[in-house]
Amino acid sequence: MIDHVPDFIYAKDLEGRFLFANRAVVRNNGFSHVDELVGLTDFDIHPSSFAQEIDEIERQVMTTGLADLGVEEPRLTGDGWLMMTRVPLRDRNGNVIGVVGASRDITSRKRAEELMRAQTQLLQNVARGVEIQSLLQDFIVTLRSLFPSRSVQIVIHGETLDAPSPETLALPIASRDGGRHGSLMISKLADEDAGVLEFLSAVAQTIGIALDRNRDVERIAHLAEHDVLTGLPNRTLLDRTLQRMLTNAVDDDKAVAVAFLDLDNFKLINDSLGHAAGDELLKAVANRIVREVGEAGLVSRIGGDEFVLILGQTNESFRDRLERLRAAIATSISISGIDLRITASIGVACLERPGVTSSELCANADLALYRAKEAGRDGIQMFTPVMAAEARNKLARIDDLRRAIESDEFVVHYQAQYANTGNVIGVEALVRWNHPTRGVLAPSEFVPLAEETGLIVAIGDIVLNKACQQAKDWQKRSVARVRVAVNVSPRQFLEPSLTSHVSQALADADLDPEWLELEVTESLIMQDVEGAIARMHELKALGVSLSIDDFGTGYSSLSMLKKFPLSRLKIDRSFIADIPNDSEDMAITNAIVSLAKLLRLEVVAEGVETEAQARFLERAGCEVFQGYLFARPLPTVDVERLFDCRLSSKELLPQSAVNSGRTWPRFSPGCGEARLRSHPPVP
Repeated sequence: MIDHVPDFIYAKDLEGRFLFANRAVVRNNGFSHVDELVGLTDFDIHPSSFAQEIDEIERQVMTTGLADLGVEEPRLTGDGWLMMTRVPLRDRNGNVIGVVGASRDITSRKRAEELMRAQTQLLQNVARGVEIQSLLQDFIVTLRSLFPSRSVQIVIHGETLDAPSPETLALPIASRDGGRHGSLMISKLADEDAGVLEFLSAVAQTIGIALDRNRDVERIAHLAEHDVLTGLPNRTLLDRTLQRMLTNAVDDDKAVAVAFLDLDNFKLINDSLGHAAGDELLKAVANRIVREVGEAGLVSRIGGDEFVLILGQTNESFRDRLERLRAAIATSISISGIDLRITASIGVACLERPGVTSSELCANADLALYRAKEAGRDGIQMFTPVMAAEARNKLARIDDLRRAIESDEFVVHYQAQYANTGNVIGVEALVRWNHPTRGVLAPSEFVPLAEETGLIVAIGDIVLNKACQQAKDWQKRSVARVRVAVNVSPRQFLEPSLTSHVSQALADADLDPEWLELEVTESLIMQDVEGAIARMHELKALGVSLSIDDFGTGYSSLSMLKKFPLSRLKIDRSFIADIPNDSEDMAITNAIVSLAKLLRLEVVAEGVETEAQARFLERAGCEVFQGYLFARPLPTVDVERLFDCRLSSKELLPQSAVNSGRTWPRFSPGCGEARLRSHPPVP
C-alpha cells in the first residue's frame, strides 16, 4: 500500500543509512528496487551540500526526539517543491533508533500560490491607478518572470483581431460593454496546465478591467473640464485657460477679449419643440461658434444657452469677428424638420490694463451682455466703465431696499375713490418709501428694482398688513368704513403663500374680509389663465373682493373674463388721458363700461384729471371715480379729512354746473376744502 502512495516515505537508522523506502523514493533517486537503496546514506546519493543539510535536520530530530513537521523545501532534483515531515523512529521500548521521513510534492500548490500573488499584485496596481502604459508593461514583466520560456505579448486593438498562429494562445481582453480591447498572446505548451490557463484568463480579465478603468478615468477627467452635451470646455478649463492667456497677453503686449454670448428666446424653442430639439440646436450653434472662432480663441459652454468666448488678438478687430459670428449663428438651422433662425446677444470686455483678473473680465463681459439684452437683443455691446459704476450703484440700491424693509421705512398713502353719489366709498393703498436722506420716494423710484430682485414680495406684505390695520383703525375710531384696495404685484401673485399671507393679515388686523380688495393686472392673470383662476378662487374664498387693474392693456377675451371671480374692473388711465380729444379712446372706454355691466362688474375709472373726462365717464356709466381731479394720494391724516367731505350734488356732474361755469368738483361746506386744496402735491 505504501508503495502505491505518491508521497515520498522512508526510514533511516541512527547513522543515516536507509532502512526502507517506498517506490516513489526509489525511483526519484534513480534506482529500480529498494534493495539497491538500503544501506546507503544521502552522502552516497546527493551532492555533499544537500546531503549535509538533510543530515543536520534528521540528526536533530533523532537527538531531541522532536518531530520536524510541514517544512517546505525545494526539490533536490528537478523543479518543484516538497513539504517535508520527519519524526523519530523508536523501538518498542521508546528508544530512538532512527528517523522516519515523509514528503509530498507541493509544486502545483506552490505554483498556484505564486500565480495568486502575481494576480493580487497586478490587481493592486490597477486599484492604485497606475498609468496604463506602465501598468501594461508590469503585466508583461510579471508574466515573463512566471513563464520565462514562453513569449508574452499584449495586443490592444479594435473589434477585429488577426487570427493567431497555431503556436500562440490568444486570450480575449474583454471590455465592460461586451466588446474587446484586444488579446493576451502567449506561446502554447503541449501539456498546458488547467490552473495556468485559468490564471492567464484571469490576467486577461484584469487587463480588461484596467483598460475599462483607464477609459473611465479619461472620461471623468474630460467631463471635469468639458461640457457633456457639446464637448466644449466648461468653466473650470475656461478659467485656467483665460488666466494663462491674460498672462501671455501682458508679456507679449497683445489684446485679449472675453465675450459672453446668449441665444435669444432659446427657452421658447426648448418649450415648443422639446429638449431634444433644444439640445440639437445647442450642438449646431456650438459647432458654428467653434468654426468661426478658430484657433485664435477658446469657446466654452457654461450652462443652458450661455457661451463664453476668449478671443486672442488677430489682424481683425474683436467687433468685426463677433459680427461675423453673430451672422453665422443667425443662418437658418434645420431642427426636427423645422428651419429655425436664432439670434444671439453678445457682451464683450477687453483687457485694458495689466492686473485685471479673469473674474473681473468675465464680470465686465456679463454686464455688457445684460446691456445688450436691455437694448433689444440680437446685438453686440462693448463694456464701458460706466456700466460697472451703474452696476455698483444698483447693488447699493438693492442693499438700501433691504435695509428699508428691515427698518420699516415704507409708508402707505391712500387715494380716495368716489361713487357717483359724491361720497368716498373706498381708497387705494399706494406705497411710498420714506427715505432717510432723499425724503418720500414715489413707487417709480424703487418698485421696478424691487420686482427684479424679488423684494417686492416683502414690500407687498408690508403694504397689505398696514392697509388692513389702517382700515380697522378707521372703523374702531368711527372715522369711516371704507373698502381698501391693495395692489398685488406679479411676483407676489405667483407666491404659493399669498393666500395664507392675506388670511394672516386680515386676522392680525381683525378686519372683516369684505373691506379688503385685491387688485391684479390683466397682463398678469393672462400669463397663466388656469393658474390665475385657481389662485383667485382661493383668495375669493377668504371673502375678499378682487378687481382687475389696468383693464384694456392686456389681451383677455370675453370668454376668459367671465371665468374670473371679479367684483370690479378698473379702466386703465391710458384710455382716459386723451378724452375727449380722442374719439377712439372714447369708443374703447364706452365698450369697456358696457362689457363690465354685462358681466355685472362695478366700473372704476382711474386717472381722472379733468372735468371733461369726469363728465364723459359719468355719462358712459362709470360708477366709481379716482384721480387727481378729486384727490391725490395722501398720508393717512390728510385722507381722513376727505371722509367728511361730499361732492355738492347727488349727480356727480350736473349739466347746470357745467353751464354755470362752476369749478367742479365742489365739496360740501365745513369739510376742510381749503386745507385739502392747499395740500402740496405728493408724487
